[in-house]
Amino acid sequence: MAMDSLLQRLRGWLSRGEGAPSGDGLTPLERTIYNEGERLIPGLTHGAREVVRHTSSYAFFRMVIEADLAFGKDIRGRGGIGIVDLGCGVGHGCRTLSAIQEARITGVDVSPECIEYARSRYSADNVTYRAADLSGYIPGMPEFDYVVSRGVMEHLPEGLSLILGTRWRNRLLFDVPYDEPAEANVHHVLMGIREADLSGFADAELFYQDLDGVIYDAARKPYRPNMIACVCTRTGLPRVADIPLVFPVPAWRPDREAASPK
Repeated sequence: MAMDSLLQRLRGWLSRGEGAPSGDGLTPLERTIYNEGERLIPGLTHGAREVVRHTSSYAFFRMVIEADLAFGKDIRGRGGIGIVDLGCGVGHGCRTLSAIQEARITGVDVSPECIEYARSRYSADNVTYRAADLSGYIPGMPEFDYVVSRGVMEHLPEGLSLILGTRWRNRLLFDVPYDEPAEANVHHVLMGIREADLSGFADAELFYQDLDGVIYDAARKPYRPNMIACVCTRTGLPRVADIPLVFPVPAWRPDREAASPK
């Protein structure tokens, strides 16, 4: 599905308040990726609200990175800004991040089917996709300027320990479900994640996303967060609290994003 037609479909879903698709009518490749609800395929599964939540996370990551570029102090590595998306799924988040000036995006996912789909549907000149198990990839990964991950570490028994060990030069930005009840999602193995579980991330800032995709800082924590985001920052860069972002950050909307050519 071309990016412009995907945006058009999402606009229709949002305007009509359409519910979540069940995954009916998928191709064999798409059904393997979907895996009974494990993975999002924008425009085909889960419904528009889930797409909004996912894309709002990536839009927030992008805002922070672009604010760093404006700061302009030793942000760029050799050859541009290296960003890795751990657990990239079908690559929709990598496409969002690919709009960052001078960015070089690497999307990593355990599913070869996801990587095949990403290369065909969410390709860009500055995006590379790789199939790899994060448990094996992270311990030997190269250093990136930014490490990002959206709703992935809860799928791995050692997920929080793994992402704590990633190699990054500027910032680590990731989110996971907040205080998810046991057995709420059969694909998740880390449940009930709260602030205390992120205490091992030195000098981390915490943020929260609600079910509408709106992102809040800790001072404005919503009553029932859907996701908790953790941002770690290297010495010498402003903390997110000190960059020009106004909280709460509105949810991403497809009518605010111009379709980019493939």
